[in-house]
Amino acid sequence: MKKLSLILFLSLLLAGNNAMAQFRKPLQSRNTIGSEARYNVGITGGLTTTHWFHFAGTGTQYHQPLNFGPIGGLVVERMFNSNSSLAVEGLFAMRNTHLDYNVLNFPVAININKDFFRQYDVDYMEVAVQAPLTYYFSQGNLRPYVFVAPRFTLPLSGTLVWQKQEIIDYGTENEHYSEENVVHDTVNMSGQNMRRWNVGLVAGVGIRYKLNFSNYYLLLKLDLSGHAAFINSFTKDENHGDSQIVIGAAYIDPYLLQKRFNTDASVKLTLLFPLKKQLKGACMRWGEYD
Repeated sequence: MKKLSLILFLSLLLAGNNAMAQFRKPLQSRNTIGSEARYNVGITGGLTTTHWFHFAGTGTQYHQPLNFGPIGGLVVERMFNSNSSLAVEGLFAMRNTHLDYNVLNFPVAININKDFFRQYDVDYMEVAVQAPLTYYFSQGNLRPYVFVAPRFTLPLSGTLVWQKQEIIDYGTENEHYSEENVVHDTVNMSGQNMRRWNVGLVAGVGIRYKLNFSNYYLLLKLDLSGHAAFINSFTKDENHGDSQIVIGAAYIDPYLLQKRFNTDASVKLTLLFPLKKQLKGACMRWGEYD
């Protein structure tokens, strides 16, 4: 994990140095700002919230509050024309979510049923690659836009912390949680409890601002998007009861099993550096790209 973090840091540093070198190169004239570059490169970052939707099982009603983590990465955008583009984004996200629910009248012995409160907390890292197809509305420096993107996700290391606690006198004025029979377990995420890869679709809206300088311009983008994975993230081992790491609170829970789809929503701020080519002249140096 330390190697991955170092690679991402060096990539961001290299992109920033290249962009600043481009920033220092003069354009042919101020009028050049009116024509946008064909390619833009930059960095993006923001916050993301993760939500897991469970289907089938016994249809248990569960509570899952918002939990936020950072997301960031690198962007390369290719403009087709003044209104549309295709980009590639490499993203790294810290994901976490919390889920809790009640299991009522659970048999623990012959003719003995008990009520339980169950919860789990999940923290894991994820790498994603997506390709947004964007359409920009209107003209001028401030432009709203919409986009859709296929996404490939690769969950990395993480932990699942499970807890089970007995509910005493459920549904009465004396209802409370037992402090004596609390089961608490931690398991590492692996190919036995999380699908190793997934694919999905991202859709979002945003606004882009063109910041003009005397000899250059920058693009600032702020967008809000949602993502849904298409493939059940429960593994075959889980659904078939073959996982080897069922312990204590039994993270494989028949009340939630069968289908789980990982979704998330993100708000990101992106800084793009256009790659422009300047014409060689008596008072001009050769520029870059385009």
